[in-house]
Amino acid sequence: MSDTTRSQAIMFEPADDLKLRAGRGEDTQTREQITFEQGYEELKGIVARLDDPELPIHEMFEGFRRGKGLEKTLRAYLQEREGELAELEEGNNLAEFEIVAPSRKDRG
Repeated sequence: MSDTTRSQAIMFEPADDLKLRAGRGEDTQTREQITFEQGYEELKGIVARLDDPELPIHEMFEGFRRGKGLEKTLRAYLQEREGELAELEEGNNLAEFEIVAPSRKDRG
């Protein structure tokens, strides 16, 4: 791997035992806040990094875990937005307006 590629590579921090247990369904995991755009960019970076045949197995495992979590979260976010859009298209939850007569100044 060239120095240029190496500096752009995403590195996955090895998880400690607590994180590994949390990833197996225990309630010790905390939620990380991230914007959709940040999550999407990170996921693209993870996918690119996982394609590296020289990636150590522990980094591959942690990258895959994080990537799947990001994918699940991003999909859920998009599905929620899709539901909101469908409601708007049906005429639900729209901003309300009241039409009033123009003022004399507006008439000319």
